[in-house]
Amino acid sequence: MKALYWQVVIATLVTFGFLLYNDFKLQAHWAILLFTSLVAVMWLFSFVYNRKSFFQVFFLMELLIFFTKEMFKASFQVAWEVISPKLSIEAGMIAVPLDVKKNLEITILASLISLTPGTLSVEISEDKSYLFVHAMYIPFGDVDKLKAEIKDGFERRVLRVFN
Repeated sequence: MKALYWQVVIATLVTFGFLLYNDFKLQAHWAILLFTSLVAVMWLFSFVYNRKSFFQVFFLMELLIFFTKEMFKASFQVAWEVISPKLSIEAGMIAVPLDVKKNLEITILASLISLTPGTLSVEISEDKSYLFVHAMYIPFGDVDKLKAEIKDGFERRVLRVFN
């Protein structure tokens, strides 16, 4: 409880220092800034009390950056397919073996795959050991390469965030 008190005090001091520097006139800005600085101070204090949660923020940022990169790459690939006269689609269903075991991890992995253009998570096996994915592009029919991309890309990063 004492640590939370100091976190709030430090966040308030940071907020007022920033407000004096920038001269915000709206009280809504004060509330937003106080909330943001409280979150930032709590995150920095987590380095002392729980280093795992401190580094999970970095892993989450890495996952978001990776997802954004993959989404843009896949969007351009699908857009190119739409405007090009020749079809180069090699679609198929693959079964990706899962290392993630918790329901939340599986849900996030399946959602990230489905949100990426050209791929769709279809189903999870009953024993939660396989994720069935429909892919629009299987390069040269190499299913193992696509499985490795999913496992080394999304699944590895999801595991780092939650473990």
